[in-house]
Amino acid sequence: MQQARQNIAGRQSAPPGGNPQRPVRGSANRRPVRGNVSADPRRAAAGERIIGASGAAVRGTVNRPVQNNSAAKRGKPAKKAKDPNRVRFWSFEGKADVPMLAIILILLGFGITAMFSAGHALAYKENEDSFYYIKHQLPAAGLGLVGMFALMLFDYRFLRYEFKTKNGRTFTLSHIILAAMLFLNALCLPFGVSNKLDGQKRWLRIPVFGTFQPSDLLKIAVIIFIAYYIQKHKDVIRKFRYGLLRPGILFLALVVVLFGIQTHLSALLIVFMTCAVMLFVGGINMKPAVLAAVIAVLVIVVAIQFSDFSYFTERINYMDPLSEPWDRSYQNYQSALAIGSGGIWGKGFGNSSQKYYYLPEAQNDFVYAIWVEEFGLIGGFIIILLFMVFIFRGFCIARNSEDRFGSLLATGITFQIGIQALLNIGVNLCCIPNTGISLPFFSYGGTALMIQLWEMGLLLSVSKRAKLR
Repeated sequence: MQQARQNIAGRQSAPPGGNPQRPVRGSANRRPVRGNVSADPRRAAAGERIIGASGAAVRGTVNRPVQNNSAAKRGKPAKKAKDPNRVRFWSFEGKADVPMLAIILILLGFGITAMFSAGHALAYKENEDSFYYIKHQLPAAGLGLVGMFALMLFDYRFLRYEFKTKNGRTFTLSHIILAAMLFLNALCLPFGVSNKLDGQKRWLRIPVFGTFQPSDLLKIAVIIFIAYYIQKHKDVIRKFRYGLLRPGILFLALVVVLFGIQTHLSALLIVFMTCAVMLFVGGINMKPAVLAAVIAVLVIVVAIQFSDFSYFTERINYMDPLSEPWDRSYQNYQSALAIGSGGIWGKGFGNSSQKYYYLPEAQNDFVYAIWVEEFGLIGGFIIILLFMVFIFRGFCIARNSEDRFGSLLATGITFQIGIQALLNIGVNLCCIPNTGISLPFFSYGGTALMIQLWEMGLLLSVSKRAKLR
């Protein structure tokens, strides 16, 4: 009986395929052999010592990586894995949406080309330099591209990161940006530079750099803040107080007053429509929203009728290019001539005739009409198609964004660029009144182009964390 027990104990201590034998008793200074434990996985997982075929003890700690063991031997702690959800100022994770980046660069290339062709005649007349406008537009485009690629590496979620003060209150970078842009627009009232055409104070002068329009900065500031506001109050956004009253008071008390004093109807219209779309996507209650929108439209109409904004009604009354072609509808008439004379294929690059002092602001608000005159119906359709693809891809980024803030931010930026392009093309086609809306990436204006490219940087930053196919 005793012999049978010894045989069973020998078989239990031997590895599979090995011969049962007694364990080898070595001295205390003998180092055990490290190897891959394959004798008994259950015992190896428990960290037990297993006696090998040669009688040497084999360590069975298979769950511990070799690299960590070596790091522990050197006295260095193991590196912790990076948290992908941690909000950082710079984020090098993810890949920007390549189709959206390609569309932006194509629009920028077409825009600079069209602006140069439309404005070189007027540039020579006013400054005796045909390259005057392009010399100012290219540096702005360069700064815009640098900012775009920098913001593409910026973690957009940092805009909503909340900082706490000593008294327990919180603020975000979106609050700071909105307050700064409101302050700059308020400075236009006492220190603004007047426009040569209508005397409106919408520009501020910066030494060395020249003038810029703060309203362009306020557009993106409002988009960032509204996106943060909806994300912050997502659980109560359907209530009238949080969904309409607070944003309405902010919008009516600050933005409307500033843009109204500047008589900047186009910026007011774009910001109002963009905020309305963002609130709709954010999930507000539509019944009181529709009623509030009707009341707001009535208030605006009454304010225009009983104020000194008579040029608004004049532009509506003389939207027809044939109403007074040599007076109040002259600009619309020349735009219609440019588009109609282009035909299907156009006159060719640089061969426009309306840009030679016939069509006012050909390099700015009516650059699309000159483009159609030179490249015809096909060229005009290509520009519309590019903007349509831009809007579609931007909404895809918004839909597949990983968080509500990124989705709303992408929605606001995409809609703002899209509605601005739609309104400008509508003005060139004499479908809507002329409100001074520029065409994104095409119209002359260094500040506007630079800020639009910065917006594209934020949009590409959102795309890096979006789950796109």
